Amino acid sequence: MKDALNRYFGFVDFRESQAEVVERVLEGEELCVIMPTGAGKSLCYQLPMLMRPGYGLVISPLISLMKDQVDALNARGLAAVCVNSAIPPAEQEAAFRAVATGQVKFLYVAPERFQVPSFRHFLDGVRPNLVVVDEAHCVSQWGHDFRPDYQMIWSQCEVLRQMQVCAFTATATPAVREDIRTQLRRPAMAEVVSGFKRPNLELSVLPCRGKKDKQAVVERLLREPQPTLLYTSSRKEAEGLAGQFDLQYYHAGMTDQARKAAQDYFIRDACPVLVATNAFGMGIDRADVRRVIHYNMPGSLEAYYQEAGRAGRDGARSQCILLDSYPDLLIQQYLLELNNPPPELLVGLHRHLRLQEARGDGSTCAWQPELVWPTLPAAKSLGQVQAAARILERLGIVQRTYVRASGSGRLSFRGRLDKLCREHAGVQTQRSLLVATVAAYLQARDLQEWHGHPGELADISGLRLDQVRRVLDYLQGDVLDWLPDESGEVLALTPAGQTPELNVDLPDLARKRRVDEQRLELVREYCRCHTCRQAFIISYFGEKIGSWSCGCCDVCGSGAGKHVDAGRPATPAEQRDGLRILAALESIDGQFGRRRFLAMLMGLEDESPVLTAHPAYGAMRKSGERHLEELLDALCRQGYIQVGKGQYPVLELSGRGSKAAQGHGELELSLLSPAGKPPRRKKF
Repeated sequence: MKDALNRYFGFVDFRESQAEVVERVLEGEELCVIMPTGAGKSLCYQLPMLMRPGYGLVISPLISLMKDQVDALNARGLAAVCVNSAIPPAEQEAAFRAVATGQVKFLYVAPERFQVPSFRHFLDGVRPNLVVVDEAHCVSQWGHDFRPDYQMIWSQCEVLRQMQVCAFTATATPAVREDIRTQLRRPAMAEVVSGFKRPNLELSVLPCRGKKDKQAVVERLLREPQPTLLYTSSRKEAEGLAGQFDLQYYHAGMTDQARKAAQDYFIRDACPVLVATNAFGMGIDRADVRRVIHYNMPGSLEAYYQEAGRAGRDGARSQCILLDSYPDLLIQQYLLELNNPPPELLVGLHRHLRLQEARGDGSTCAWQPELVWPTLPAAKSLGQVQAAARILERLGIVQRTYVRASGSGRLSFRGRLDKLCREHAGVQTQRSLLVATVAAYLQARDLQEWHGHPGELADISGLRLDQVRRVLDYLQGDVLDWLPDESGEVLALTPAGQTPELNVDLPDLARKRRVDEQRLELVREYCRCHTCRQAFIISYFGEKIGSWSCGCCDVCGSGAGKHVDAGRPATPAEQRDGLRILAALESIDGQFGRRRFLAMLMGLEDESPVLTAHPAYGAMRKSGERHLEELLDALCRQGYIQVGKGQYPVLELSGRGSKAAQGHGELELSLLSPAGKPPRRKKF
């Protein structure tokens, strides 16, 4: 194995757990391997493929990721090809011929490729020596980047059951790993979880009250030039932040050319700073990223550690900084609600699609969620309708295709709806019946246009379908505008969706929602944890670490939150308030937690006579709760106050804090918020 490692990749020895995985794969075991970004998991399946006769098949989720891996292998003189929708048919055929004749060792495909019958037939005749599911969290319905086509593979390609299959991913909790085995129909698949320890990553969380605080922190951090990735939660945020600081950005809504230009900039520039959504990073191979800043709270620790892990892949010290702001939590809660639509919305959408199909005359109707939304009372937003459609697609109730539509279209009137209703109401002609009834239909639903098949207009107006078509032709360009659909997405009911009632496991969807809620809550716990941050994450992923700690995060060492100058010097008034907090804590050191201590300073009611009789009880109420919270965060961050690691997270003065409280030494305090007037007092 070491000879092959050196011959093919030029390495003298394996990294942690690599030798174990390679050996077990060569022995024929089916493994679910969990290794974080930068731990070298790709080599764990590439080396066995090279050491065996024939070729290996890799199922990969992204075209850019395939291309990067294929280019890297070819650069080493290892023959690899990828087949995907971006490659012309002639080149695809040439790639398959090269695989069949033994000229290629690696074939990369997307999960959608298994929908093509000729590819399934190819696999049956030219079988790979190993099948690898890369980014295997995508297989799981609980994974943070779900892809329906991954689940469909195993029902569409029976020949895979006769092959050795291994799954690899950077992030998967025990629950997700169990679901991966279930979806791959391999319950006996063994697990290897390792490599999550990254002692060179200095993890820190910087509390921020809002957008202004976060922008001030980013401005101060960027004063020190370093290769930096700055993650945001939305495309709009990425563009706005990039514009404010004159940076380049990357998100999935850009053109292919613009995305490639952003990727090239990040790879080739000596000291790039790129603002990006989570669409950026998978397969981007730059080892010297010195800093990853999360401008917004992520929705899961899986997503966070995968993105943060793109820092320091060369082993050098690197900073991973999360800006913790309460408004970001509200955004994540909104996204959670968006992606977990209520059961009644799924039932309503299914009913709408069945009615649409029943009204049609065999032609297809383009999927227009913005027009379906107003007809579904259970839908809180357009995004929730789109999420409901994705769930029905995932469950095999509908199938999404892209075809040229025939018959359906958009109808809009040239006059005011209320006026049209008055003019045509009671007039017993086919033209007036159509105008009056459809105008009244739109007015009642506060719509300006109607979209669908003319068969639905027949239901609304009471006319026959042929009469509706004649009226549309006659009034076209005068009273109304009828624009036929040319092409678009179509949601077609599958045989499983033809039943009158929606056949869906609603308890399973409820479990998925609870998992999402638990994930978000764990991110909140991570932000508030008072133990080693990296140990918190590693334990979450199931790697056994005992009493290990990283020694460099902002909790257990001198990590980014302690030695990065991300704040401004406190004003004299803020210095005095900080000393008052230390003095107040000194007499009740180690007895109370954060919330009760702050409530005591604010003079709020408490059942403890120790607090209500304290000399500082209510002494700082005029400062306002937010100002006191920021001062307390700064005192903790800079080592004056520590949080007890016992059963209850009580506040304790450190040695440095005791000296400052007693007037020995000057208080050195920096705050994250911009200088100015303290925030107004919060009303209780």
